[in-house]
Amino acid sequence: MSTPALSVLLPVYNGERFLAEAIESILAQTFTDFEFIIINDGSRDGSGTIIDDYAARDARIRAFHQDNRGLVETLNRGVALARAPLIARMDADDISLPRRFELQIHRFENRPDLAAVGGCIILIDEAGKPIRRGDYPTGGAELLRLLERDSPLAHPAVIMRRDVVSSLGGYRRQYKHAEDYDLWLRMHDAGYALENVAEPVLHYRQHAEKVSFQHSQQQTLTAFVARLAHRARMAGLPDPTDDIAAIDESTVELFPPSLRGFVDAELFVRRHNMLSLADVPTIEQALRDYDRLPAQAQRDSSMAHFLMRAARGLWAHRRRAASLRLVIRALMRHPTVALQLLHGKLRRAGASAMSRGDR
Repeated sequence: MSTPALSVLLPVYNGERFLAEAIESILAQTFTDFEFIIINDGSRDGSGTIIDDYAARDARIRAFHQDNRGLVETLNRGVALARAPLIARMDADDISLPRRFELQIHRFENRPDLAAVGGCIILIDEAGKPIRRGDYPTGGAELLRLLERDSPLAHPAVIMRRDVVSSLGGYRRQYKHAEDYDLWLRMHDAGYALENVAEPVLHYRQHAEKVSFQHSQQQTLTAFVARLAHRARMAGLPDPTDDIAAIDESTVELFPPSLRGFVDAELFVRRHNMLSLADVPTIEQALRDYDRLPAQAQRDSSMAHFLMRAARGLWAHRRRAASLRLVIRALMRHPTVALQLLHGKLRRAGASAMSRGDR
């Protein structure tokens, strides 16, 4: 059996609703030299039957069935099973566009430094209707700037080098729900390049059962920690998450205060995201907690959101002077963000007043 140029990895858990369309989109690729690894991760619906039916019709499909292990372990098993030097990711609810592999694979030619290539996506709804296009930087400084705050690659749209993924230890279990972002950061930290093709390569489906929707808060926290681990590595420090089993808010405290100011700030802001609706004692306690934060966290621009929420809460309770003092503090410490928030609030208030006048 000859070695294929590409291994396509599709993990499936209760994916019968969109699975056939996802499989068909891979089988219809203009680039055909691939093996198609589909792993049924303990699905309780009809996914297994769909997988076996397609495997019986196309010899490129290698079907595997296992008890439920979760996405990270299933992905790592798929990486171990892959025979090709390149691995393409795919999800059971998405649709790869016909020229996806053709567009991406040639980017790896004579580029041993290139670890992963993604592409632009088109977000679609449950029925497959386009919502909007999602563009990603193609590479260089723009991609690296995005990498510092968010994932610059759409995970199910990526092709990556198998040997690089294996040499880095694969996906890390503790980074569940942000395992891809952690991997891109570790690729970058190991000296590899990341790129995207400018063309759309995938229809990325949005629906309520999507894992990223169901676990958004944990995903946000885990992404924060991934960025902290990246900062530690870049500073020549050990990664304190190497040997932990799971990530929670206490994980942030494993990092030196000098690295974690932005995370302390963003977690604090997230914790008080309903402050504008709180009672006065709750607002006052939040302000005392704010004053006890490290100076670096207080200087983070995201704190403008906290101060403006507290100001709105106090205004609602007729604490007008205290509210205005907080607005002034936000404008002095974080002028750009605070002005944007204030402008948006005034614009919405004006639109509301006009609407009432029309009635």
